[in-house]
This record gives sequence, structure tokens and C-alpha cells, in this order.
Amino acid sequence: MQYIIAEYYAGDVSRASHLSGYKVATIENWVSGSRTPQKNTLEYFIQCAFVPEFTVISEFAEFESQKPLQTQLKAILGVHSNDPGIYAFYDSMGGLIYIGKAKKLLAEISSAIKRPIHIAFPKGVKNIPKCRTEIVKYISAYDVGGARSSDFPRHVESLILRISKPTLNKNIGSLSKAYKQPRDA
Repeated sequence: MQYIIAEYYAGDVSRASHLSGYKVATIENWVSGSRTPQKNTLEYFIQCAFVPEFTVISEFAEFESQKPLQTQLKAILGVHSNDPGIYAFYDSMGGLIYIGKAKKLLAEISSAIKRPIHIAFPKGVKNIPKCRTEIVKYISAYDVGGARSSDFPRHVESLILRISKPTLNKNIGSLSKAYKQPRDA
């Protein structure tokens, strides 16, 4: 138990408690050896360390192209500006038009929303938008967690891309084997 707490919960019993739902005192008793967790409890506790939880950072936050970009994005992301995650852009009817993953949400969303639009519009359409900022009306952002041995956010992004096929995404990602066996030393 000491190894699991140290290695997979960064030595933080409070974090282990938060992620697993067990009381700090219960976990401390397991670590000290004064109590022994049951097999299914231990398996669940280990699973909590590896299976990411999805957290909503912001859903369908309104975006106005006339207002300062960075100010809006900082308000949308709050304390998660430098966190990794998945983000989505929606049109005025709430239709998903782009999905992306980011190592740092603020920087990536800022870059992605300024990119030019690469799709063709029908000949009769006047005032064709040149940049994504002109058509994005809502932004969502999510913390999708991660695991040490995989690029979990990339796999989540790829799965969503394959299912939804947003208009502005050029590729649909790669669903390679998520977890590779560790090499023998």
C-alpha cells in the first residue's frame, strides 16, 4: 500500500482519498498496516490511480469574435489555462465543428481558433469566413486525465473524431494500441 500511495498518488494520501472516495484515516490505517484492505478494495484503489476521470472545465461557453480572445479564453478556462485536455468548437446552432487535444489548453485553443478555414463553401455563399473565429460561437473544454504509459488524451480525441467527424478537422486521429507492454530491463 505504501508503494501504491508513493508511486501512483504522488505520496499524497489526501489525493488518494479524493480520487478513490476512501477516508484519509482509512487509507492511513492501510499504509501503517493496522488494517488490511480486502482484495476487491485494493483492486478498486489501484484502478482509481490508473483510470482517468473526465472533468468538465467549461461546456458551451459563449465566444464572441469581437471581444479580446485571450481575455475570453482565460475566463472560460479559469485555473485550467495551462492544463492538458480536450476542447471543442461549436457553431451558432451548437453543432460540433472542431475537436482538439492540448498539452496547454490556453495556448492550443488560442492557436486553433485563429487558423484559417479550409473547407469549400457553395458558390452562392457571400462573405465566406476566412478564420475559425468568425464561425465559432461556443467552446467546451475537458480534463480527460491521463496515464503514465499512454497518451490517453490523444486516444480520447481520436475516438471522438472517428465518431463525430467534425467539419473543420482534417484527419480523424489514430487509434493505436493504447497501452504498450513495458520492456524488460
